[in-house]
Amino acid sequence: MKTRLLRPEENWKSNLTMAVAFEGDYDLEKAKESAARERTEEEKREDARNRCFCTFLDDDETICGVVNSREYLCRFDGGTYKLGGVGGVSTLPQYRRGGVIRACVTASLKDMYANDFTFAFLYPFSMQYYRKFGFEAGAPEYRWSVPFTAMKPQDVGGHVEQIFPGGDFTPLLTVYNTFYADHNLSAVRETYDKGLEKANLWNDKRYVFVWYNNENQPRGLMITHKIEEGGVTYLDCTHTFQSPGGFLACDAEAFNGLLFFAKSAFSSDYEKLRFTVPSDMHLEQLIGENTRTFCSVFPNGMLRVVNVERVLENCACRGTGEITLSIEDDIITENNGTWRLHFAPGEQNKVEKTDAVPDLILNIRAFSALITGARAAADIPWMPDVRLLRQAPTVPNVFYPKKCSMMDLF
Repeated sequence: MKTRLLRPEENWKSNLTMAVAFEGDYDLEKAKESAARERTEEEKREDARNRCFCTFLDDDETICGVVNSREYLCRFDGGTYKLGGVGGVSTLPQYRRGGVIRACVTASLKDMYANDFTFAFLYPFSMQYYRKFGFEAGAPEYRWSVPFTAMKPQDVGGHVEQIFPGGDFTPLLTVYNTFYADHNLSAVRETYDKGLEKANLWNDKRYVFVWYNNENQPRGLMITHKIEEGGVTYLDCTHTFQSPGGFLACDAEAFNGLLFFAKSAFSSDYEKLRFTVPSDMHLEQLIGENTRTFCSVFPNGMLRVVNVERVLENCACRGTGEITLSIEDDIITENNGTWRLHFAPGEQNKVEKTDAVPDLILNIRAFSALITGARAAADIPWMPDVRLLRQAPTVPNVFYPKKCSMMDLF
């Protein structure tokens, strides 16, 4: 077997593999025609964001499996960096459990490092499987299910506008950029969602609402869909592959405004409102009667640092100090070694490799979770991949809780 980057005219092969693996619809002849035709300028720009690695048999024609990475610009500690969104991971049944995906993921990660990517992110079918490649669970998110009869939202004024197909979707982008401005790994967007703007929302039965405050500023959004589940009718705003919705509130006022609108407009036809928020949003006192609500916690995908040196050079540390970290990365070997980080307010971080005894020994999984803020120094006793060799007072200054969340699906 051999693993290489897929050529544009071979795109139909990766789509075929994914269609088989995910049991999706597929038109082979149409796919071949699409791959062979001249691409528009917009299509070329979109194609350039995707790097698809495939494993072939030795004939270099017969495809076995595929992994795609899509380039995003993401936020991290006040800066923006390239992130590879890994998706489309699939193997044809006859080649499974033969190391196909291991070869593709390894090639993709090495390619990211060579092309100046700083982070990678994916949504796993198995977290234990992707931990082999240096990924770790992202920051958790809360999925709330709130009966309308339990809600006690305040009437904070403002108003709601619905966006119809063909309308102006820029208020959604305004809300998104405000909400995610300080969230590590959130994608920098030029539009809120091109797919949403092109979708037939009527046929999808999805409805888009924006809440404006009394200064007429867009501060919250709801993208809703009706779901019947377990005998309950949900006004569902969760954002998943199966149901791409949305619920963003930039502050407590916007949250109250959205809930007040939802209860006023939908409580006669729906039993519960369901939505997801990052774990830094504690809504217990705003929801209403907590004993009648349900909140579940789940990891928001898996994250990975691709370039340790760049992350250390640009991470936001507190105060002045120094820390020495020994990092182990089985795939991107350039990350291996003992790194000394010196930091001070108003100065660029100083990073160098050293032979000194480290304060901590940790693998790339643990480092990724800690440096992005998905985990913090207080979590280290519960992290078996971290060995604290000596009590370094600067550990909490480098590894502290930060907002960390990815909304894009790939």
